[in-house]
Amino acid sequence: MRDVHGDIYVTLFEDDPRLTVLRQLLLAYRVKWREFQEDTFTDEELDAARLLLVTIPDESMVFGGPRLGTQFDLSNACPVCAAGARQTSALMLDGADPEDVAKLDTYRVVTCYQEIVVDEQLAEALESEGVTGLSFRSVYAVRKDKRQVELPRRQMWAEHALPPVSPHSIGMNPRDVCSSCRRGGFYFSQLSPRLAYRARDLTGAMDVNRTWEWYGYVKFKGDLSEAVLPGPAFLVSPKVWRIFKDAGVTGFKWLPIRVVDDE
Repeated sequence: MRDVHGDIYVTLFEDDPRLTVLRQLLLAYRVKWREFQEDTFTDEELDAARLLLVTIPDESMVFGGPRLGTQFDLSNACPVCAAGARQTSALMLDGADPEDVAKLDTYRVVTCYQEIVVDEQLAEALESEGVTGLSFRSVYAVRKDKRQVELPRRQMWAEHALPPVSPHSIGMNPRDVCSSCRRGGFYFSQLSPRLAYRARDLTGAMDVNRTWEWYGYVKFKGDLSEAVLPGPAFLVSPKVWRIFKDAGVTGFKWLPIRVVDDE
């Protein structure tokens, strides 16, 4: 697979004999490469999990957010990284860039940073199954002439945030964590991060939740029109995974959290 940056990815199981052959060829042709290990889970393992971390596929991402006019209340947000900003308007997506327009026309589910946007059929399926902790917001495309056109899509919205992850979590990069609130600027440092939560911190968890931590690159100097805000990731029950799976939605990674003893 070739990604948007032109890099080529090959995915093989670690016991696949072709992996040895590929390494030999890369060495022979003096090609530089990097290797990443990624956990895979069976449907039975996903179905038995307490909660699943939803990781966002690059190929479904559409530009949007505050720079396109999405409004936020910053009264309780961190003044340094804006973690805790509360969205107060519909989600505005790029309706001018041809690649983003093609994704909106093609994919049943698109993403905008950490946000998940589903088509109306999938939204109805989630509602009809009684998924808890979930509501929906309207979605608009901003055209070249700045017109805002409502789309037949809905932004998934979760009010409930879990407490901070346990220190036993794996694959979270604290390098750029906000020096002020210690909440924004997290990154996943590997393909299969394994978030861990204390059992007591899962009390009151819904089918759809957000992380306390806010992930991604931050660019914020008080002006939302030029800001890049981090976002909390989704943590969902296997019920939500099954609904996506039955709808034929692919590309997302669903990673079981670990539940650890109280510390």
